[in-house]
Amino acid sequence: MKKYDRYSRQNLVPQFGDLGQEKLSTARVLIVGAGGLGCTVATHLTGAGVGELLIVDHDQVSISNLHRQILFTEQDIGRNKAEQAKTALRQINSEIKISSISKRLSPENVLALCTDCNLVIDAADTFLASYLLSDACHQLKVPMLSASVNQTFGYIAGVCGHAPSLRAIFPKPPQQSTNCDTVGVTGPSVGVIASAQAQEALKILIDSKDHLLGQIIHFDLWAMQTHKIDFSSAREPNSSQIRIIGQQQAISERNIIIDVREASEIIAQPQCFSVQHQIPLAQLQAGEHALVATDKLAICCQSGQRALIAAQALINQGFTNVDVIAPS
Repeated sequence: MKKYDRYSRQNLVPQFGDLGQEKLSTARVLIVGAGGLGCTVATHLTGAGVGELLIVDHDQVSISNLHRQILFTEQDIGRNKAEQAKTALRQINSEIKISSISKRLSPENVLALCTDCNLVIDAADTFLASYLLSDACHQLKVPMLSASVNQTFGYIAGVCGHAPSLRAIFPKPPQQSTNCDTVGVTGPSVGVIASAQAQEALKILIDSKDHLLGQIIHFDLWAMQTHKIDFSSAREPNSSQIRIIGQQQAISERNIIIDVREASEIIAQPQCFSVQHQIPLAQLQAGEHALVATDKLAICCQSGQRALIAAQALINQGFTNVDVIAPS
């Protein structure tokens, strides 16, 4: 068997060839999120022969995942996604190195995870994780492909490396908390966008000049329409952007810590650290609170999504020292 028989069909593509395969075989790729996006991207990169994949996901497989998360079966329900993805991918290609980390991405581990990677795939589908990854990749000059899908809409953005960061495109987090759990998503929409994300990954990893870095593609897969925006000249935002910190840092820096969940949620699942105020997001957005603009604040919730929204609302109200606590 010849060296690249396994990859012979992709090597026939003129833009790829044996030289592209050589580059791909030495690449190290971090994939954060083994959900619908991550499963599909990981499957394509594994089949293509990427040298090493590192998959990060703290979550467990549930039955509602199976319509779009193609690496999992009913027998995997309740098991860790990163571990199960690694097991499934090894059966696709035993020649590459695949590692898994069944921990949540955090301010404490993000730099170490991104170091020595040729590319980071942001498949976490949360702005908090995307900001964390983008901040690390921008610092390390590592290219990153970020994607998100809701319902039948989504985008892929090529950021960092020598391109602007994600914060240059989205300096403010969205003011509504939407994800697949709240607004739904179709499996094919995830598959199409994730496949495009994987295609762009291959182009970056083999040093193609036709990569997506510095551009964002928006998809409307119900109407079957796409449009591309070039943001390569976008400026990085100023230093007043929302900072994402860990729980211990929030406590050690003597922040006033605020939980923005509803009372029923807090009772059902209290935080494991001291919280000074419990102010629901809607109330905080409406300015119905006694906080002082000079206070040093740290906002938390369960996933970090509402905390980001709350932090931006406070900044809009004139607060200048607001952090978000990443969930652990």
